[in-house]
Amino acid sequence: MSFITRKLTGLVLALCVTGSAISAQTSVNLTLAEARALARQALFAGDSALALDLARAVLSQVPDDRASLIIVAAAAPQQGDTAAGRRAGARAFALSQTNEHRYEAARLTALAAAEEDRFTLATYWLRRALIVAPDDAERAQTRADGNVIRRLNPWSFDLSASLVPSSNVNGGAAGGVAAAPGTPTGSLSDSAQALAGWRGTLGLGATYRLQESATRRTLIGTQYQGARIRITDAANVPDEALATDEITVNLRHDRALGSGSIGAQLSYAMVDYRDLDNVTLATEVQKFDVWRLDIDRRLPIGDRSDISLMAGRSWTSYDQALISDVVRTTFGAAYGYGLQNRDQIHASISYADATGGNANYTSTEWTAQISYSRADPIGPLSLNLSGGASKADFPDYSIGPFVVAGGRQDRTLFYGATIGFPDVSYAGFTPVLNIAGSHTDSNVTRFTRDNLSAGITIKSEF
Repeated sequence: MSFITRKLTGLVLALCVTGSAISAQTSVNLTLAEARALARQALFAGDSALALDLARAVLSQVPDDRASLIIVAAAAPQQGDTAAGRRAGARAFALSQTNEHRYEAARLTALAAAEEDRFTLATYWLRRALIVAPDDAERAQTRADGNVIRRLNPWSFDLSASLVPSSNVNGGAAGGVAAAPGTPTGSLSDSAQALAGWRGTLGLGATYRLQESATRRTLIGTQYQGARIRITDAANVPDEALATDEITVNLRHDRALGSGSIGAQLSYAMVDYRDLDNVTLATEVQKFDVWRLDIDRRLPIGDRSDISLMAGRSWTSYDQALISDVVRTTFGAAYGYGLQNRDQIHASISYADATGGNANYTSTEWTAQISYSRADPIGPLSLNLSGGASKADFPDYSIGPFVVAGGRQDRTLFYGATIGFPDVSYAGFTPVLNIAGSHTDSNVTRFTRDNLSAGITIKSEF
């Protein structure tokens, strides 16, 4: 006997007459097709209990009946059984043969997961829905839902990856001559000169919202950032000499005030890097730890602008006794202005003072920067432009036993562009093209350098 001709008997049905539901206690015989159709009608009429009973009766005969699984996915959460709805939606997704059906199942599964307060799982299913969304309107709605879920979720996760070609992957000097006022002239090693290559990075992060109310919020998080280098220039420098790994843990608290907000963050970072022996070309893993405390205050000015004030202090401890400890104090101010077309202009200035056990790590630095962000894309591209300048002074700098007369002074100009591709997306991830360049003039030639890099980074939309 085929599934279509099987009979379902003994069902208690609510019959719909002229749009009004009335109850009738009766036993009827229904084919599977009739039961599916009546379950769908009951669901659309708002009778989720009847729809659920009918769908489950069909599934008792045909466990993988996709149409009935969809009805359970929609109706079960309305009856308080969100787990059953989520499981039915996931099974319906696996059985779907078209993108339209997959989209329907993924959306229902995400909704059921969200109603269970399983927001991370809901985000996963929304990403699957984005892959098969039938049109721009549905994609926009799913992205909007993803942002709502992100705000509700006490957990947030970040993933980034990039592969960037660079003219200076090691921060090396522009030339091979080692010269500075008051010191003998010599030559720089390969590792001290600019080397072209590729820089690959991987970033992972997780943040948990410990507490949130209308006026305050506390977050704790951890991040990992790793970088690996492939040198393309011919040089006696192994790739592993430029590898770095950083793990950070931070605790942040923000509070809304009568005007603006105030925030504070305490963080700890552990950084591994490589120390290269230029004779043997052997590398040794070295480490430094950084404790940092930052406080920031934001003050709105009118409807479209604001001022931010920042102060921070960090304590860096190196394993290498030659470097010892460095204490760095930073102050800064920023101004943001929103144009009538919703474009944003942001300008900032900062001052940093560092004091180290090694005089080469004692310095002062001024930095000024301005950026411009377009609110609306230019054709298929979003755009952010930035540029700035910095001035650093090391009053007691020395090279080996020789003291640099007048100290070391660096002057840097830098610029960057971030170009997004909002129309190019997969599972809620979009590519971003980052272009960055800088030029530094220094009276110590080891630090006169140029750098230009461009690469793609993957960014999450929610």
